Amino acid sequence: MFGTQRERDPVGGPFYKERGWISAALFLGFFLVMSLVAFVSDPKGVDLAETSREILTGLDGPLSPGDPQGVRGGPGGRPEDCATDDGDGTPPSAAPEDVEWRKLVAIMVPVSPSAGPLHTDATMWWCFAHTPTGAALAAHIIPVQLSGVSWRLVAQQQVVPGAPRDTFVAGKAESGTAVSEDSAVGRFVGFSVASYSGDLATVRLLVTDPMGGYLSTSVSVRWRDGDWKVALRDDGSLYSSVERQATTEGFTLWGA
Repeated sequence: MFGTQRERDPVGGPFYKERGWISAALFLGFFLVMSLVAFVSDPKGVDLAETSREILTGLDGPLSPGDPQGVRGGPGGRPEDCATDDGDGTPPSAAPEDVEWRKLVAIMVPVSPSAGPLHTDATMWWCFAHTPTGAALAAHIIPVQLSGVSWRLVAQQQVVPGAPRDTFVAGKAESGTAVSEDSAVGRFVGFSVASYSGDLATVRLLVTDPMGGYLSTSVSVRWRDGDWKVALRDDGSLYSSVERQATTEGFTLWGA
């Protein structure tokens, strides 16, 4: 998901330096990663929306059972088999007590039986609580899934549609980049819900930096169709530019 960057690119600098796809590959890899963005290109003569539609409608096989695209007959327009405790809108000061760690693509990610994802199908993990904690978990998990072999389904179902998604999908398809299960990666350390309105959240992610200290970046998610979906940046990027963090101050630690 978050890709590596050449050493000449400084942390905190512009998150695009070269034409073409900079993989949305795991920035927690053991190579210093500087840019966590998708695809930047000259769109002249290219209908990105049409390209995106062709890619996303060309999925192989049916959607996952109980997929979010299916009938939403539950409370709040959620799928009938997706029910979470959505009562608390307060940003968390601690990780969920029931947090567990599971491998997804090439990295261990936090999951919670109470905050999500409640469904961890072979192709997609979904159904997050409509809470700041649910938003934080979605911000960790959905981008990781966009590095796996089922990224087209994830982009279709778990990314907010629009021009940024068209750019992301077209660039991802062109690159053909996917993170291997054998990739060497670091780990998530903590998070911070920078903003939360109920329908939109921005989550800061904290990961280990192999050069010492930590790296942080931000992901935005939007509540849509009964679940959290990634809201890409205007240029199709998943993440903000990366910043170095000397300490974990200001972050809620996962404790693992």
